[in-house]
Amino acid sequence: MRISPVCGNGRRYTWPATVEVSPILDRSMDFEIPERDLEITLPRSQGNVNRPQTWVRVIHIPTGISVFCDQERRQIENKEKGLAIIKSKLLAMSTTGYAYALAQGVQLHEIQPRQIESLSKKLIREYILHPYQKVKDLRTKVETTAVTDVLEGEIDLFLKASIQQQRTSG
Repeated sequence: MRISPVCGNGRRYTWPATVEVSPILDRSMDFEIPERDLEITLPRSQGNVNRPQTWVRVIHIPTGISVFCDQERRQIENKEKGLAIIKSKLLAMSTTGYAYALAQGVQLHEIQPRQIESLSKKLIREYILHPYQKVKDLRTKVETTAVTDVLEGEIDLFLKASIQQQRTSG
């Protein structure tokens, strides 16, 4: 949340952002996904040969995982990157996703891949950047004014509070 420097009315504006951390797939762990399990969308030509569209959308049909990739200059590179991201998400789902669902009280036989995705979309932290600075962990209620440190990755305060909370509740 912050007060817009452009608007003079002093209202606070909220910009939601999702940050997702997933492992980078090692070549030794590479695996093939059957083509029938993938939906790959390529842009249609708009007639402008000077600015061709290079984006790619890849969807893993059984899990509903979707990736939009437009970082590279060539479409084939975006397709490869999109497939690599899908693979890393599938790997993460098979490990941390199931562990997270179990921690939320979901029984192992009830876990469905789409359910894991919805469980992971719960808000974890709130960042207030203006008029004052504060980061609040919504699970543990721990707060800090060291916003820059948290944005640079120093989240030990929140991790320790979460571990402590799990010890006392479990």
